[in-house]
Amino acid sequence: MKLIYLAKQYDLVIGDRFEMFYRGVIKSMNPYKYYIYINCDKGSAYQRYFTYTPKEGDEGDYDLRLALYDDYHNLIEEATTVLHIVKPVKPKRELNILCFGDSLTFNGVWPYEAYRRIIKDDGEPQGLGFKDGLNFVGTMKKEEIGYEGYGGWQWRHFVTNEAVAMNSSLWVEVDHHLDENDQHSIWESNNLKWVLESITDKKLKFKRGIGNYSCLPTVGEVFTNVEGGLHKEALKIKSYEFEQGNPFYNEVLKGPDFKGYCKKHHYPDLDFIYILLTWNGQYQPYNEDFSHHKGFIKTILNTIHQDFPKALVGLIGIQSPSINGGIAANYGAKGFYHDVFGDLTTAYNYNQFLENLTLSDEYKSYVRYIDMKAQFDVENNMPQAKVKVNNRSNKEEYIGTNGVHPTMEGYLQIGDVFYRALLSDIDKFNKMKE
Repeated sequence: MKLIYLAKQYDLVIGDRFEMFYRGVIKSMNPYKYYIYINCDKGSAYQRYFTYTPKEGDEGDYDLRLALYDDYHNLIEEATTVLHIVKPVKPKRELNILCFGDSLTFNGVWPYEAYRRIIKDDGEPQGLGFKDGLNFVGTMKKEEIGYEGYGGWQWRHFVTNEAVAMNSSLWVEVDHHLDENDQHSIWESNNLKWVLESITDKKLKFKRGIGNYSCLPTVGEVFTNVEGGLHKEALKIKSYEFEQGNPFYNEVLKGPDFKGYCKKHHYPDLDFIYILLTWNGQYQPYNEDFSHHKGFIKTILNTIHQDFPKALVGLIGIQSPSINGGIAANYGAKGFYHDVFGDLTTAYNYNQFLENLTLSDEYKSYVRYIDMKAQFDVENNMPQAKVKVNNRSNKEEYIGTNGVHPTMEGYLQIGDVFYRALLSDIDKFNKMKE
C-alpha cells in the first residue's frame, strides 16, 4: 500500500515561507510512528514539517527526497518531488483570472488573499505592491475581486443546471397590488429575508436578504413585509422557482459555456482558471474509483480549452479532513464521511486521481495540479473547541468541531498556496511572451 503522496512539483517564491506538512503527504493516521527523513539541498526538516524561505538567487529547481524508516532502520518507502522556485514578477499584461469551487470558495478568501499579496503593499505577509496586472472575474464579489463559490456543489453542478446557488434569486407566483413604490422592500418567509427586486403582473422576483445563503432555503406559503415599501399586506404564494444556479450553464447548449459566461457579464477572455473541487460527493471511504466525477471534469476542461485555447487551468487538490474530532462533530458514527481514516484515504486517492488526469497526454499541455493538502496544516487550522476531557474532570482538551471547513487561518493558508502557484504561472506566462 502506498504511503507517501508527494506531488510532482511544489511552487516556491523568493521571500515567502514554504511549509510542507508531513500529515499532508503521508497517508497514515499517525505519520509520526515512522522516522521521516528529508534530503534536500535547501530548507530545514522539523518534527511536523519541512520548511524553506527562498532567497534572492535561489531561482530554479531542487530535488527533495522523503523517506520513511522503522525503528530497525528498514526503509519502508521513499518518494521524490521538485521544489520549483521563482522570483515574484509582475505580469507583462493584465491577466484575466476565474476562480471557482464549492464551500471552500464561497467566502472568496483564498482568491482574495493571493490577489492582496500580489497587488497590494500592506497586510501580513506584506503584499508585493504590483498595483495592477490581475483582473479576477466572477459574479460573487469580495472587495475588488470576483469569483464563483457554491456550497455543497460538485463537478457535475458546474456542468448541469440541477442545483440552486447560494445567491440564486427567487421568482414567486402571487396575486398582488405591489408597484414601483415597493421596489427593494424587505420581506420575510420562514425566518429568511428576501429583497423585492422585480415586479410583474403575476410574478415577483426576490433576491437574497442578509443571512439567506442556503443552497435550498425553505420557502413558506406567506411572505410578510418587514421593512420598506408602500403596500404592507402579506403575500400568499401560489408557487415558486429559483433562477438558474450554474453561472456557466447555457440553456441552448445544455452544458457549460465559458465564452458565453464572459460575454454575458462583459468579462474579457480568460487567461487563467483555478478550480478547487470537491469534498462533496466523496461518499465512499477508502475509495479509489472517481469515475462519478471524471466525466464532468473532462467536460469542464474540454469546454474551457475549446472556448479559450490559450488559457491555463489549475486544479487545486483538497486538504485532509479534520483528524481530531471534526468528522465526529459533523457526521456522527454512521453514514457518509463518518470514517476518519477512510475519508483521509479517499482524499489522498482523489488528489492522486486529479494529478494523474493533469499529467495525461490529453491535458498536460494546459492543465496542472496544485497539491494543497501538503501545504495545509490540518492539525492546527481546522475549527476546534476546548471541552472537558471527561464528565468527572475539570481538565480540558481541544477537539475538532468541523470535518472539512477550515478556520480563517486555514482559508488564508489556502490563499498562500494559491499565491505561490499563481506567481509560478505568471513567471511561465512572462517567459512565453519573451
